[in-house]
Amino acid sequence: MLSLALIGAGNIGGVHAANIAAHPRASLDWIYDARPEAAAALAGKHGGRVARSLGEALEGVDAAVIASSTASHGAVAEACIAARKAFLCDKPLAKDLESARGIVSAARAAGLTTAIGFNRRLDRGYAAIRQAVAQGEIGRLESILITSRSAAPPTVQSVQATGGLLGEKGSHFYDLACWIAGAYPLELHAMGAALVDPAFAEIGEVDVAMITLAMPDGALCQLDFSWRAAYGQDERLEAVGALGMLQTAQAPDAPFSRYGEGGLSQAAPLPGWLERFAPTYAEELDRFVGALETGRPPQLASLEDGLAAQRLAEAAARSIREGRRVRLDA
Repeated sequence: MLSLALIGAGNIGGVHAANIAAHPRASLDWIYDARPEAAAALAGKHGGRVARSLGEALEGVDAAVIASSTASHGAVAEACIAARKAFLCDKPLAKDLESARGIVSAARAAGLTTAIGFNRRLDRGYAAIRQAVAQGEIGRLESILITSRSAAPPTVQSVQATGGLLGEKGSHFYDLACWIAGAYPLELHAMGAALVDPAFAEIGEVDVAMITLAMPDGALCQLDFSWRAAYGQDERLEAVGALGMLQTAQAPDAPFSRYGEGGLSQAAPLPGWLERFAPTYAEELDRFVGALETGRPPQLASLEDGLAAQRLAEAAARSIREGRRVRLDA
C-alpha cells in the first residue's frame, strides 16, 4: 500500500482525495492546506491526518499529489524534490517559465518519478483522435481546431492567483494540440480581449482569446478560448486531414449528432467540465500509482510536457502584449 500526501484541499483537492481514498493500492495519509479548516473538512470525508506544515505532510510518505493553488505549485514541487519525494502535480508546473525550468532540471537530476496533470490526454475521445491521426486515418494532418469556453467565468480575484485564461485554461489545450499533432509549434500568434468582464482588463488579463500555432510540417492549430459560454460548458476538438475529419462529441454519452427530417438532434452541453473529465482523474492517479510500484515512467504527461505548455502560455501573452507573431525555439 503506497502512502500519499495530498497538498491542497480546494475543489480539485477534493477530487484527488476521493480518488486516493478509493484506490485499492494507495492510502491518503496526510492532507496539507494553508487553510487548516479546509484540510480538516476533507480529512473528515476521506480520511488522512491534517498536517501542520508542508514538511510534516511529506515525512514518511511515498509520494505527493500537488493540488494546491496555482501560484504555489512551484514551491510545493521544490519541497518535494528537496525531500526526495515523487509527485504528481496539477498544471501548470510553476508561476513562471524560469521557475518551471529549474524544477524540471532538479527533478530529473534527483531521478524522481514525476508527472504533470494533463488529464485530458486520458479522455477517450481525445485519445482515440490522437491514435487515429498517428495511424494516418485522415491522411496528412492539416489543421486542429480546439474550442474551450467555460460555463461560468472565474472571479477576478481567483484569476490573479492563477495563470489566467492563457495559462490556467490554455495549458491543457497547448498540450493537447502538441500531443495530437506529435510536434511542437515553430510560431504562435495570439489576440485577446476583455469582453466577459471589464475588470479583467484592469488587471491586465484577457477573457476571450484566439491563438494560432504553426507546426513544423505546415499544419495549423486554432485555439478558441473564452471564460463564458451562456449555454453551458463548451469544449470541442476537430482534426482535419487530407482524407477526412475527426471531431469530438460534447457529451460522452452522446457520441454523435443526428440530422433528420425533424432537424438536428444532439445532447445539450454539460453544465461544467468536471462532469465530463472526472473519470480521467481516477485513471491519472492509477497510472501514477502503477509507476511508483513498478519503477517505470508513468504513462502520463511529463514535467517536460508541462514546461512546453508553459512556454506557449508565456508566448501567447507576449504575442497579445506586443501585437506580433512570436517565434518559438525548437
